[in-house]
Amino acid sequence: MLSQKRRWLILSVLGLFFFMVIVDGSIVAIAIPQIAQSLNAATGTTTLIISVYLITICATLLLFGQFGDQYGRVQIFEIGTFIFLVGSFLAGAGHTIEFVLGGRFVQGIGASMTMANSYAIVTDTFPAKQLGRAFGVESIFISLGALAGPGLGGLILGSFPWSYIFWINLPIGIICLIIEVLVFPKSIRHKEKGIDWYGAILLALAATCLYLLTTQLNTHIAYLAGLLILLGGFSWCFVKTEQKALRPLLNFTIFRNEMFRKSIIVVFLSFIVSYFFTILAPLYLQLVLNYSTQFSGILLMVAPVVSVFASPMAGYISDHYDQHVEMTIGMSILMMTQIGLLFLTGKSEPLYFIGLSAIMAVGTATFGTPNSVIIMQSVPEKLRGMAGSTNSLVREFGLVLGTTLSTIIFYRVLSIINHREIDTAIGVSKSSFLVAQRWTYAVGLLLLGMALLYIIYAIRKDFKHGKKRIR
Repeated sequence: MLSQKRRWLILSVLGLFFFMVIVDGSIVAIAIPQIAQSLNAATGTTTLIISVYLITICATLLLFGQFGDQYGRVQIFEIGTFIFLVGSFLAGAGHTIEFVLGGRFVQGIGASMTMANSYAIVTDTFPAKQLGRAFGVESIFISLGALAGPGLGGLILGSFPWSYIFWINLPIGIICLIIEVLVFPKSIRHKEKGIDWYGAILLALAATCLYLLTTQLNTHIAYLAGLLILLGGFSWCFVKTEQKALRPLLNFTIFRNEMFRKSIIVVFLSFIVSYFFTILAPLYLQLVLNYSTQFSGILLMVAPVVSVFASPMAGYISDHYDQHVEMTIGMSILMMTQIGLLFLTGKSEPLYFIGLSAIMAVGTATFGTPNSVIIMQSVPEKLRGMAGSTNSLVREFGLVLGTTLSTIIFYRVLSIINHREIDTAIGVSKSSFLVAQRWTYAVGLLLLGMALLYIIYAIRKDFKHGKKRIR
């Protein structure tokens, strides 16, 4: 039996490392103009530094979730911590775009190993009656990571070269690794053996096709069509393989759980939209408002600071009130924020931007915390590792699609307005930038509207059939 003090120390380390892993998915966003100039690459190409990291995580999350279930979640988490630190060093040491991408690949492997097992370790560590508060605290770190990446990157870039946005992980990660070895409980291994390597290969091939699609958006339509066909084929084969496998990476029976399925769908849509802001906001601050990298970073820190207070409150509400209602309110707040983003014009700044960022943080916490609790409590204990890794996979896949979709829409609209192919935001007129940004956020609003309607539909269906809510 773990003491309460030890539980919260474990949670703090899990949260802190989760923070670093999430930050590294977005911290590059504000550095894109600087990295592009340093490595002599277009801003559209530099965005691949974000994509390769996220897609690597998508390709391997389920595999490492299965590793954790069989060989011990804590042990896999510790190994992942070490690999993540190695990748952080390599990414910062790169002098070419190819070397940086290689470092980001290694980083993604380590991040995947930790993310696939973090939710399950929290659920194993805390009793059910404390899970809301535990996930509320972890949501602080996750929200901070998701929102603070560009802001923290701006603060770092104000005093150091861009390499330090990766090297900042090293001292913090080493401290986390030491505490993991000394404090975390011993890994529990299960007698059942067998890794679904065939499924892992198919998932990796599908992820590779997705990555190639993000790198070849401006190539011939026939080539893109071929990649789409391959992506669909590998995905179809993966589903069929998992349905027949004795120990599948993804047991599709988990989606028969209606509570789990509903929560996963809405969180998927929300994470797609969240990266629209992550990609566009740093460009807006630096290229439209002409703010310095350091001041842009300070403004981008508003949302994570607010989330420090909003996430614990959301966790408390989740433990005491209807979690579905809380989710609905949170999604409604996020929609209000998205509507506000449509009216970014460069006027009334920075107060308008600060207000939107604060409201967004409240909405993210109010929606995300109860959603995580519902997902993890809706499945039996033996499937918690799979549920946690599936939740992380859906989040990362959403972020990949968010990065890709926002990039496609933004640069396509820019190209249409300027009557020529454009793959960089540097040097374009402010008016065309704002129009392209508005169209991108409008698509995000549509996706959030779909998520909100689905939540309302699910609640009405549950009420009609008299289903018991998780509290």
